[in-house]
Amino acid sequence: MNQIKLLACLMLTTSAFAHEPYLAPLSYHTENTQIPLIAGYAEEALNSEHALKDAKITVINPKQESTQIDVTSTLKSVSVADLALPVKGTYLVETKAQFPLTYAKDQKQWKMLFEVPADKAGEKSKREYLIPDDFKNKKYTSEKITREWTLQSYITKGEATPLSTSGTAPIQVVFSHHPTQLKANQPENLKISKSQQPLKHAEVNVRAKGASDKQIIQFKANEQGNAAITFPHAGEYLIEVTESVDPAQKPQNQYYTIISVAVAAQ
Repeated sequence: MNQIKLLACLMLTTSAFAHEPYLAPLSYHTENTQIPLIAGYAEEALNSEHALKDAKITVINPKQESTQIDVTSTLKSVSVADLALPVKGTYLVETKAQFPLTYAKDQKQWKMLFEVPADKAGEKSKREYLIPDDFKNKKYTSEKITREWTLQSYITKGEATPLSTSGTAPIQVVFSHHPTQLKANQPENLKISKSQQPLKHAEVNVRAKGASDKQIIQFKANEQGNAAITFPHAGEYLIEVTESVDPAQKPQNQYYTIISVAVAAQ
């Protein structure tokens, strides 16, 4: 199954968050000279089921020097790359994935449209997407967009060092505490922006490792683009940030920033 067909299958679900892509290191704190990076699509957070093929990972080292590494894994379930750690301090790693989507307007609401036979899709009232048969051969309005994910993580070798960049994500996320020094039940304030402006009412979804889309912890940014979040226990998490979408408005390209973090016990 090629990447487009795979993603189409993954998107056919009643949740927009099933099979999220992610990028994460094997360890967020290390003294090693190199560690593996893991990337993939997962229905359960951080448990890769499908590889993120042909990804190029950008690495910004503690000296703010940028390099790029390729994912060369031939595994079907996960993509793996070696991250060299030549100097002490905090590294930012980042890659991107995208997928074309078609939306259709039905009863003044825009929903994703997929070419799925009616007998496979099930009842319209029980799903969040549309199929051509829903319109019974009537003309309908459609719009093509791109959904783009920026996948990020931070790794510290030795002692953590200050961060001077949040990467190239269209939606920028700045932590109130160092992202490799997060603690359970410690309030964390995220400053969220897009095009250098506060992203009002941005949606923030937090999932612990192994959590499904039904176990998401939801937060919302205020008018200034600030979101207060907490992590209920120690462990690995995915933080997904995107802008709030009004289904009554014409769809535009969608941007997501997904950051993997490790949270220590308080």
